[in-house]
Amino acid sequence: MADKLEFDKIELGYEIPHQSKHITQEKINRNAEASLDFNPIHIDPAWAKKVNLLGKGTTIAHGIMTGAFMGKIVTDWAYPGGAFLKMLDVKFIHSVRPGDDITSHGRVIEKHPRPGNDSFVVLELWCENQDGVKVGVGQSAVTIPI
Repeated sequence: MADKLEFDKIELGYEIPHQSKHITQEKINRNAEASLDFNPIHIDPAWAKKVNLLGKGTTIAHGIMTGAFMGKIVTDWAYPGGAFLKMLDVKFIHSVRPGDDITSHGRVIEKHPRPGNDSFVVLELWCENQDGVKVGVGQSAVTIPI
């Protein structure tokens, strides 16, 4: 069992455990099925190659896939320790393609002590590809009961 998260012991600048994912066309296709977004920009490699999509000729992953990666590192850190996700806000800033390796990161940038069980921290979130290019950014608030 994971150790209980304690608001007073979490310091500004603390980095939550990062996670990496290898992107494949199969993962993009499964995301299309889950989201019901079957736009050829995501699921048709032949079409993407023919139109030379964004000058790279490959499909691109759904932006929400990047958002899900950021949400997952927050919940994987928070939930086992007795905390929970209060807010998640993400923005997609660069295309993710099959073959990319995406790493999700999070860092505590604010602490908000509140009475009772309402204390929370704010995390800066980002995902970057294998070249160090940020592909998504965001913030999350995590409530940590005292």
